[in-house]
Amino acid sequence: MNKKILITIVHDFFIFCFSFFIALLLRLEYDYAIYLMESLWIFSILFALINIFILQYYGLYHGIWRYASMHEIISIFKSIVISTLFIIAVLFLIFRLQDIPRSFPVLLFIVSLLGVTGPRVFYRVLKDKVTKKRSRIPVLVVGDNGTSENFIRLTKTEKNSPYDVVGIIGTKKAGVGRRIHNIPIISTIHDLNHLEEQIKNIELQRIIVSDHNIDSKIIESLYIFSKKNGFAIGIIPKLSNFSLDADAKFTANPIAIEDVLGRKQKVHNTPLLSNIKDKVILVTGAGGSIGGELVRQVCSLAPKQIILLESNEYALYKISSEINGSFICKLADVRDSLKVEEIIKEFKPDIIFHAAALKHITFVEDEPIEALKTNFLSTVKICELCKLYNVPKMVFISTDKAVYPTNIMGASKRLCEKYIQQISSSNCNTNFSIVRFGNVLGSTGSVIPLFESQIKKGGPITITHPKVTRFFMTIREAVELVLISSQLTAEKNGGIFILEMGESVSIKELAKRMITLSGKTEAEIKIEVTGLRKGEKIAEKLNFTNEEMNKTEVDGILFTKNKLYNVDFSDYRKLVSLIMKNNMIEAMKKFREILPEFKTNEENKN
Repeated sequence: MNKKILITIVHDFFIFCFSFFIALLLRLEYDYAIYLMESLWIFSILFALINIFILQYYGLYHGIWRYASMHEIISIFKSIVISTLFIIAVLFLIFRLQDIPRSFPVLLFIVSLLGVTGPRVFYRVLKDKVTKKRSRIPVLVVGDNGTSENFIRLTKTEKNSPYDVVGIIGTKKAGVGRRIHNIPIISTIHDLNHLEEQIKNIELQRIIVSDHNIDSKIIESLYIFSKKNGFAIGIIPKLSNFSLDADAKFTANPIAIEDVLGRKQKVHNTPLLSNIKDKVILVTGAGGSIGGELVRQVCSLAPKQIILLESNEYALYKISSEINGSFICKLADVRDSLKVEEIIKEFKPDIIFHAAALKHITFVEDEPIEALKTNFLSTVKICELCKLYNVPKMVFISTDKAVYPTNIMGASKRLCEKYIQQISSSNCNTNFSIVRFGNVLGSTGSVIPLFESQIKKGGPITITHPKVTRFFMTIREAVELVLISSQLTAEKNGGIFILEMGESVSIKELAKRMITLSGKTEAEIKIEVTGLRKGEKIAEKLNFTNEEMNKTEVDGILFTKNKLYNVDFSDYRKLVSLIMKNNMIEAMKKFREILPEFKTNEENKN
């Protein structure tokens, strides 16, 4: 017999026996109650054994206290009623109930019921409170059916559950205000405007659909609603896929990548974005993570035309197959200045979003001259072409790795920032802006896809250092920031825009969170430390110490125009010449001369 079951049976046995005496004591003097118990003790044991037998018959001892529910309480109620009637009948036949108070049966029933159910209820409440203290993702459940009830119960009782249900979106108006496991039905799927009002004061990260019979059009409207408000949306398995066994593991699919963010996404549905309508837009690196999302979001804003510039044939094909509207694909390398000039001259873009870059730190460290060609030379050329052809706006995609850079990728981006700030001060008709943000969830080269792959293989998850922290944002947040910045630069030429990203996230804690979200435990998926890679920081910063950060008219977006470490244009021209000649040694010397803020981890230690 299971040890926990044995302990539970012993607990109930003593409670039932003791209840017999307590029932007498509540009605009689202490001495007289003791006197009666000397004659009746055998009946208290019989009372206890009958209850144990009945409760075993009802399957009560196959459950777990933390799952205690009304079903268990009803079973206990039935058992005590039956056993009390039986004992009273026996006492009547033997003693004719002589000297036994008439209220004894009632008191015996009440004391036994409280004694057995009380600890179970207390244990569940305590367990629920302890569980709630853990970091969980606040969610809304869509549906008021059996699957929803089962899901809510699991989130309350299963220790591995990553979710905390804070409200229910019902299917019928009559159900609004009612509760399932004390979780309120706050609105219906047919009244999303009312729902929007209801969730204003609710901390929420995700909407989970549990009702598989909901019409596809409703699902689509929920999807639009969730994205508008910065929530992830997913669907859970059917009721048959859930298990309430004692050893059940909590699973809910799919897991939205936004869930690892640990905060609600920032949403900026600003009217400024409407200014992109009827504009000609050029996106470099259109097949990449950021570039692709830029293309998708720009297409939704009804531009006159969008030009997709990408060197990877498959990536270009893939993004072009996802979008509608007027677009032109250009298979070209951003390093091909003549081809880029030809494109700008022909299409006369109103806005250029420069997202093309080499960004994988490990590869870039091994080939620094290639990083400078792609990241720096292409940026210099595009800036010059913007001036030459009077392109109204140019937006450069930077990174938090450009702040006090310790690797070539970050340093090359920082060099671009400095150059753009410098050229923006010259006499030109182009409005330049820089967008700087942290790690993007799910982007190519981010840790999220790596961790997902490692979890699917059964582990281990590899991290470089237990103290590494990073700022994270979703691709949608990053691109929205880019688009908004393109409309905020009228009087802020050469400025750097940064999204307020809250606290940085521990990579180790991120790994643990993803393990939990996958339905696994840390005992099943191990975390291994591999050591810091060349050029990798323990922690990133979003701005230099001397960069004064100011708020913009858009909440959550900061701005700085501080120009640190000014450089003469002749030095830039000299560096460009050395890079084009593939003179790596001299180019790197000049590179470091222009960029004194670039220091490797080894140099920072000295």
